[in-house]
Amino acid sequence: MSPNEQRASRSQNFVDYERVAARYQEGRSLAADVLDRWREAVVPYLPTGPIRVADVGAGTGIFAAAWPRWADATVVAVEPAAAMAAAGGVDDRDVGYVRATAEALPVRDGGVDVVWVSTALHHFVDVDRAVREFGRVLGPGGRVLVRTHAPGRSEITWVDQFPAQAKWEARCYTERQLVEILGPHGFDLVDAVEVLEGSESFAKSADWVERMRNADSMLTALSDEEVAQGVARLRSTPTRMGRLELSLFVFRQR
Repeated sequence: MSPNEQRASRSQNFVDYERVAARYQEGRSLAADVLDRWREAVVPYLPTGPIRVADVGAGTGIFAAAWPRWADATVVAVEPAAAMAAAGGVDDRDVGYVRATAEALPVRDGGVDVVWVSTALHHFVDVDRAVREFGRVLGPGGRVLVRTHAPGRSEITWVDQFPAQAKWEARCYTERQLVEILGPHGFDLVDAVEVLEGSESFAKSADWVERMRNADSMLTALSDEEVAQGVARLRSTPTRMGRLELSLFVFRQR
């Protein structure tokens, strides 16, 4: 199977988001200071003046709601799971939700300045088709900003305590893979930075894992036994502190 075929065969069904939307909203919400750090990371790469943002795979709208506070921005939040859109309760005149997929964006050609993808790229059924859509809806010089866990760059300390690391890492794109995916569609990587989201004890991480067992794509890659083993390891050193960070990849359309 070719790399393109392997990417196209990725399933978006790693998590049943219609069923776990409320749990996802609880477990993935971000404190104001964390959103501020993401604003500081993102703003230097934005075009000047008013912008329109396509938040693709917007989930419960954690970032869709943040964008109008970060910039003079209007947002079209694209999310296929109705329960996810409802769970966030986003009520902002500058944010509009549409139920659609990344492979068929309900946006006119050149209709947005920024495509924002937060921990969603690995869920797309056909990532190459989705990236072609990014190119269509962006104008010349448009940006694709990808927030993700990137093996070899991002650090989430607690995941190292879990067996079968290769299984969950296979669901995440590396920096090299992102370049290989977006490059052929006319996007150049202009920067990549890590954003610290916080630190917490292994005991708190174990609590989070147990809450999010069926609501996080990293965890659903593992068997129940593998999750139990990882949780036991975390609880064996409950006061150890771990780092939580994700990576921001900035691509510009040629």
